[in-house]
Formats: sequence, structure tokens, C-alpha cells
Amino acid sequence: METGFRTIRKWASDEIRMRDPFVFPYAAEGKYYLFGTTFADGCGDKDPIFEVFVSEDLREWEGPYVAFQPPKGFWGVRHYWAPEVFAIDGRFYMFASFKGGIGENRGTGILIADHPAGPYRPHSGGPVTPAGHECLDGTYYQDDEGQRWIVFCHEWTEIYEGKIKALRLTDNLRSSYGEPVTILNAAETKWIRLFGDPRIEKTGYLTDAPFLYKARNGELLLLWSSYSVPNYGDHGLGGYTVAIARSPSGRIEGPWTHDDRLLMDRNAGHSSLFRDFEGRLWISTHGPDTPHGQERPLFLPVGELENGLALADGE
Repeated sequence: METGFRTIRKWASDEIRMRDPFVFPYAAEGKYYLFGTTFADGCGDKDPIFEVFVSEDLREWEGPYVAFQPPKGFWGVRHYWAPEVFAIDGRFYMFASFKGGIGENRGTGILIADHPAGPYRPHSGGPVTPAGHECLDGTYYQDDEGQRWIVFCHEWTEIYEGKIKALRLTDNLRSSYGEPVTILNAAETKWIRLFGDPRIEKTGYLTDAPFLYKARNGELLLLWSSYSVPNYGDHGLGGYTVAIARSPSGRIEGPWTHDDRLLMDRNAGHSSLFRDFEGRLWISTHGPDTPHGQERPLFLPVGELENGLALADGE
């Protein structure tokens, strides 16, 4: 693993400041690799990077190592957000959000490496999300027919009612093609509240963090995050939350419905799922979401139901 300017040391999970945590279990080594949003905009003379931590037990971590150091001229100049790593065809691919230069949009690009910890290098020629649109949080899914997809958020800052969409990927994962499939419109949900950012003097319905899971009954579930009205969910915090949409057909093309019950409503979100080396399912999320600066990776066991997911009582 590559070292950078930050000191490598041991960390407990609750010591790591990170948003959007993603765990890649690597059975060949018996190790877990943790990625997330950390050094997203650089500082001083240091460029933004993606970092990685490594653990054998999900409690004590070593790092941060450098997973991706952008080469000179790379199209993404800031907002290094939400990296996710997938093993595909014997290689490792990182789907990650970047903001381009002045006058360019945010999008998800694809990087490649020979080891899950990197070093990653550019694979797609730029973003594989649609040109001319503000997009982020792309994740990977391969359907039962072998079609490869990127599922991503079309930003509320551009369109007010944030959406989650899917695009077909070429087999070599270098580009997308065809027309986007709209999975959901955030304004259709009964629990959501308007999100505002005074810095850009806008409000809208935010969509974050799509992640896909196939339920035991064959339904396709989509985990995603936004902000809920107070006193709605399990903890009723009215903050950052994790919701579920579902496709009873099991297909990306839907039709999709919204679960009224939130998976989590406790000022935590941007979640993904992973299995430990004993086969148990976990959710990886950051909490709290606010105040900013306090975010830490949080790993919670998840129960698998016939038609969905449930957090263990008391979690």
C-alpha cells in the first residue's frame, strides 16, 4: 500500500473522521479495506486524494494509506467524494465522485487497480454520468442478464427535485450508453423534507448514496439517503436518514415503489452493505451527519428478511 504525507498509525473506528464509508472485504487476505470521503478538497500544497484504512476485525484500523493520487491533468479537481470499490473480472474498480474545473460538472468516474487498496489509476475517460448534468454518488450493479449499470444521483442543486437514475455501462466499464432510467424522484416520498444550502441560496429535495441489494424473494432494493421530517422514523430525529425503494420485478427498469418505513432516521446515513468473513451482513454508514467534523464510520449488523432488511433491535 502506498504511503502519503499523513502519518500511518492505529485507529479505533470512532477515531476516524470520515463521511460516506465503504468497506471492501478481501477474503484472499482476510482483511477489510475502508474507503470514504476524507481529504476531499486538498489543503495547502496538497492535492485531494482518496485514502484507505485496513483492518482484520472492523474495530482497529491502520492507515491512512493513499488509494488514489490524481495524476497531473486529471479531470477531477475537487470534491473527491464517496468512493466505492468492486471486484470485476479479476480487477478492482473504484466508482467515485469528482467535480471538474470551472464551468464543468460534477460526475462519477471509474478508476482501476490490481489490488483493492490501490494504487488506483484513471480508467474511464472522464465521468460516465451524463455530460452537462450535476451528478454524484455513482454505484455499480450487474443485473441477472449480465448488463452492467451505474446508478447515480442527479443533483437537486440543478433540478430542485433530486432524482436517482441508472445508465448502462459498456462491458469494459470505460463509458456509459443509452438513455438514463429514472428510478425515483425524491419529492414523491411522504417522509422527505426540503434541504437548503444558504451558501448557494437554494432549497430542494436531496438524493444521496444509492446502493443496491437483492432480497431473498427476488425484489431489488435500493438504499438511499436524504433528510426526513421530524418525528417520522425509528428515532424521529428529522435528520439524515436511510430509505428504501424497491423494484418487485427485480429489475433496474422497475417499476419502483417507496417503502413508507425508513431503515434509519437517526442523523446518520450514506450507507452501503457488506458481508464479513462469516457471511453476516453489515451496513456501513457515517454518524452523526451533523455537526460537520464529527462524522465517524459506523458498522451495524443487518437482519435479512424475506422481502428486505432490518436493523437489529437496539442498534
